[in-house]
Amino acid sequence: MAQRENLDDAQAIEILRNPHCAPDMAEILAANRRLMGSDRIRRLICTVRGLPTPRVADLVATLPWLALLQLAQDPKTPPMVRRMAEKRLLLKLPKLTLGERIGLARRAHRALYGPLVATGDPQVVVSLLENPKLTEADVVGLFNHNEPPQAVFSAILRNPRWAPRRGIRIAMARNRSTPLPIALSALAELGPGELQRLAKDPGVPPGVRDGVMRLLRKRGNTLAETVL
Repeated sequence: MAQRENLDDAQAIEILRNPHCAPDMAEILAANRRLMGSDRIRRLICTVRGLPTPRVADLVATLPWLALLQLAQDPKTPPMVRRMAEKRLLLKLPKLTLGERIGLARRAHRALYGPLVATGDPQVVVSLLENPKLTEADVVGLFNHNEPPQAVFSAILRNPRWAPRRGIRIAMARNRSTPLPIALSALAELGPGELQRLAKDPGVPPGVRDGVMRLLRKRGNTLAETVL
């Protein structure tokens, strides 16, 4: 026991990163007040399977936002603990500084995308667009289920990763909160078949439909006639 009490942080971390670390060993480390001053050690203790749920909940409640995010994204974290970390992170979200929310957006995973957009902060959502985990389906989902801040729409059209994606342009055209000039810009790279489908779509705002029809007539009257 004395040897365990004299462990330094590096030794404790090595023990906790061992996939065979037992719950009773984690409990011994958790009883060491000096070791528990480390966010990393408290986070790693939470990844050990078999710890009592109240013990894990108490530890999760002490973690800062970045440690919570790391816990939620660690493949070693048990599913229940991952959900616990995500819930705690969402509770912290309104209290984070703008810089912290931007940092979170750049690292977040799918469970956090919707709440980050719901903050309504354009800088946060623009930072989310730079997140390497984000997929085209995620971006389309944000348009389909949220009303992003106005600045986000133009940011997407300026983003070299997302601007060329036709599925995203269609989602922008269909979203009623998209500013009309930006929605019309989103139509420019769409093909005839996509434009025809938009023209027939009852969910497309009238101003956007008018722009679709103008494009169809410009590209060939027969295309416009098939829609009318």
